Amino acid sequence: MKKQVRTVTEGAMLLAFVGVMLIANRVTGSLFRDYIVFIMPLPAIFYIAKYGFKQGLIFSTAMIILGLMVSDPVSLFYMITAVVVGLVYGYGIYKDKDNGWLLGWTTLLIATSYFFEMVIIAKLVGFDIVKEVDVLMSLLNELGIKDLPSNIRTLIMSVFPMLMLAAAVGQALVTHMVSIMLLGRLKLKTRSMKPLSQIILPRKLAYVLTLGLFSRFLMGFTNDVTLQIILTNFGVFSLLIFTLDAYILVLIISKLAGKPWLSILVALIFLFMPYIGVSIGLFDSFTDLRKRVLYTYAKPTE
Repeated sequence: MKKQVRTVTEGAMLLAFVGVMLIANRVTGSLFRDYIVFIMPLPAIFYIAKYGFKQGLIFSTAMIILGLMVSDPVSLFYMITAVVVGLVYGYGIYKDKDNGWLLGWTTLLIATSYFFEMVIIAKLVGFDIVKEVDVLMSLLNELGIKDLPSNIRTLIMSVFPMLMLAAAVGQALVTHMVSIMLLGRLKLKTRSMKPLSQIILPRKLAYVLTLGLFSRFLMGFTNDVTLQIILTNFGVFSLLIFTLDAYILVLIISKLAGKPWLSILVALIFLFMPYIGVSIGLFDSFTDLRKRVLYTYAKPTE
């Protein structure tokens, strides 16, 4: 009986917090709309981690009903997205899924919501990406800028999905770190992050990403704008992942060698010459380079 009372009481307190946020957002003219996607998953995550998925599902339904009562349509969309993210992340915590599963599904859900936001909600409010690109091209022409790549329109269109993916990854990381910190303070079970020495690209994924490095070559065989946008994003994504893998290796070396300045220097080098990072990332993915580094410093872990 005492546990049931505590379950209802904590649920009511969390719902009150959600209600205050939604009302404050509406009263201030959607001032807190951008924070809803970061804050609103947390109550569902906490509730599911502590009381289980079924109880969390009831609580999340109550959150959506509350949103229907006091939110405007756009804020309600963000609210539903946050609740779904909280449900999936909370389920992963409750089932003791690893951090890769948590980050992967969270990123996928957030990226999907960004896609719907850009395609559906943007249409409802009169925003058209193609028209915006046309306006930008007209502005460039009026400014007298002529020396532009022949595929400049494709490159500009490619920026949107890449920004969506980057924002989704960033939001997923923020949600993950805040959730881990909050659950740890509440003494609920969490998984610790892997040491840097164990964060490495899976070999199969590395093979797929290697194909992305040749996307610019493949773009020459098609005039389809949509396919060119996909290939451009695939190429940039592959470049970023291999560079990130290389930078993780540099961080390991920097820490083991006791030279923190090395990570800053290499970050600048990778920024201006990314193909150096890609090359190191390829070596790290397909050779035993990292094992050799760890063996050289006689430390099997970070």
